[in-house]
Amino acid sequence: MSVNVKLSLLLRKFSGGEEMVEVSGGTPAECLRDLQDKHPGIEEWLYDKQGEVKPQTWLFVNGERIHGDEVGKALEDGDELSIMLAIVGG
Repeated sequence: MSVNVKLSLLLRKFSGGEEMVEVSGGTPAECLRDLQDKHPGIEEWLYDKQGEVKPQTWLFVNGERIHGDEVGKALEDGDELSIMLAIVGG
């Protein structure tokens, strides 16, 4: 299944500057795995040391935010998965 992934500005360095990339997967988790296979190095920004999606990695499916426990939620062909990074510090 084909899903479009919209990358935040910080993640575009892994996609050659492209904002939108196409991946395969039936769930957000599968899409993230395909994304990291196609764009090595991006996983450092997405996952913690335990392999869980980092809290500052925000995922949206068709504009609606999902949380870490929803990465197994089924997607439909043509859905858009957006990845945004929350900036932390202070």
